[in-house]
Amino acid sequence: MVSVSCLIKVSGETRKNEAVIAREGLSPYLKEKGIKVIMDMEELGKFEPNTLVGILNGIRKEVNLLRGDLKLCSLKPEILNYLKQNRLDHIFQIYEDREMAERSEWRERGKK
Repeated sequence: MVSVSCLIKVSGETRKNEAVIAREGLSPYLKEKGIKVIMDMEELGKFEPNTLVGILNGIRKEVNLLRGDLKLCSLKPEILNYLKQNRLDHIFQIYEDREMAERSEWRERGKK
């Protein structure tokens, strides 16, 4: 079983123009090749859909460049519905809670 390299607990509210700030704050932690990231969104409050998707997509791209893997968990129904309506549930691995995300298998990415 592969351990989680990084656990990101998202809380508070997302507002316009925060995507850049959030990515800058997280970037120093997303450096390890093959990083395994779980984003726990249980404490996320009110969210601006475009901002949230921008943040998630930016993190997903950084993790993919590192040949790593990203899992989302504990999404509020509104967030999950938004992702499904926009077919974004196909590009993110989504789990009911952190325990399920930790127990699930990680995607293996070829080494470069």
